[in-house]
Amino acid sequence: MVKEASGRTAGDWIDSYVIMEAKALLKNTGMTVQEISQALNFANQSFFGKYFKHLTGISPRMYRSTLL
Repeated sequence: MVKEASGRTAGDWIDSYVIMEAKALLKNTGMTVQEISQALNFANQSFFGKYFKHLTGISPRMYRSTLL
């Protein structure tokens, strides 16, 4: 139903929201990447980093450093 209504799968919507939230936390807080991965309920920092890089093309640390 979600795909019929929006043209995007539920997984796409979830990925988009998680990345948006991760970017906001990286940009607007002093939380470490590990703390952000825990706040977003990832199993560990490594999995979060791989997930973030897969969807954005850069690591969470690199994303944060481009903001400075």
